[in-house]
Amino acid sequence: MTTFTPGRATARRARGTATTPRVPAAVPAGLLLVSVVLLRPGTLGEYTALVGCGLALAAGVAAMLRRELAPPRPVRAISALLALMALAYLWMVLHGVWVDDLDRIRSLFQDFVLTIGSLTAAVLVLADPRARLALGRGFVVLLCVIGAMWVVTALYWSVTYAGAGQVMTIPVGTVGPQPVYFPFTVSYSTSEVFGTGVPRLTGIGRESGWMAMYCAAGWFVADAVGYRSWVVKALLLAGLVGTLSTAGFGVFVVVLALDVFLRPRGGIRLSGMVRQLGGLIAIGVAGWVAFYAPVLGVAAKQTSNETSLDERSDATAAGVRALTQSPWGGHGTEKQAGINLVSDIAVNGLPFVLLVSAALLVPLLLLRRPAGTRGRAAPVALVVFATLLTSQPAAASTWVFILVALALACDELTEAERTAPGSLLPRRLQGVLGVREPAIPSNPGEPS
Repeated sequence: MTTFTPGRATARRARGTATTPRVPAAVPAGLLLVSVVLLRPGTLGEYTALVGCGLALAAGVAAMLRRELAPPRPVRAISALLALMALAYLWMVLHGVWVDDLDRIRSLFQDFVLTIGSLTAAVLVLADPRARLALGRGFVVLLCVIGAMWVVTALYWSVTYAGAGQVMTIPVGTVGPQPVYFPFTVSYSTSEVFGTGVPRLTGIGRESGWMAMYCAAGWFVADAVGYRSWVVKALLLAGLVGTLSTAGFGVFVVVLALDVFLRPRGGIRLSGMVRQLGGLIAIGVAGWVAFYAPVLGVAAKQTSNETSLDERSDATAAGVRALTQSPWGGHGTEKQAGINLVSDIAVNGLPFVLLVSAALLVPLLLLRRPAGTRGRAAPVALVVFATLLTSQPAAASTWVFILVALALACDELTEAERTAPGSLLPRRLQGVLGVREPAIPSNPGEPS
């Protein structure tokens, strides 16, 4: 530990031993961050989920080793998330046994182990304030780098030709090997935007919709970890636009309008009532933009990818019918069955949908935010919930729930903790990212 004497600060860093090794917070945070591309719905998650779970468990072990030198500060909201997710996935496995779906039982059990095991490891990592800050900042920086690389690729194509600069291929989701373009933009298709071909960004997701969700959530996580620069927001928006995801764009503009205009700010004032009235108008405008926006709007998607919309619509309609005909679920027969929480009613049953919804929303009620801090977990949870409700599957989407747990954990950071400069990036770069207020850590001798 560091000791201080009046008039002069002297530091003596705690030394690690064989029984109490000195593990920097960057180790568990880094291991968990790497797992984002290896766990579902990551880019390689369909092939490397077991490896990703192994890295997450290693991160949990590293977090346990830190506890001798860095006392944990558990977040009860994350524990509630873990408990509800365990119940949801337990129901999914038992439901598979109940409906005698022998072909799915093994994969369902694997999903339970991989998802709940990885989420348990994340709970251990996020109990450490320094580790949760490092993970949140690493996640935002990763998204910014991906957004910047997409901009470089798009500009390169604009002066050469669509498809220029392919450097390699990697397996993406279930669609097999897909091209990677200079400098390292992962894409599985090319779309025409105002007459110019651009790569549709996949990034760290197995498809563009997941990457759009990560960028939308990253917008709010950035505030929670002290990265409030316009440069960060611009790169996150670039990544979101690069996905060309209709659902991702719609979810983002609606949640942003909700957060800006309808977020409770305390007190009853005329200005607050005017702001909230403006918020209702803004949400309507956001919905209109989400439908009619060029390239990204639903109307544009109906002309460019009508088949995808029709299949999702059919699967969602089957889920709505299941509410009255078979709420306990069964075998989804429609193409893209289980693609979202509504259609999942026909596959895994209403209890699974309710438990997953509760896991995302109920923990928000258990947060213990320090006075004066702005909560960011609610917008992140809403982004994830709306994405799963409309366009992406909840089953086996491991890192999605880790992301919500990360947002919950960062909400319980103090303002001094979330604005404290880290040791991995140069101070000047941190200033560009928005960290401008140096803060003295509460335990300066604690390994960072």
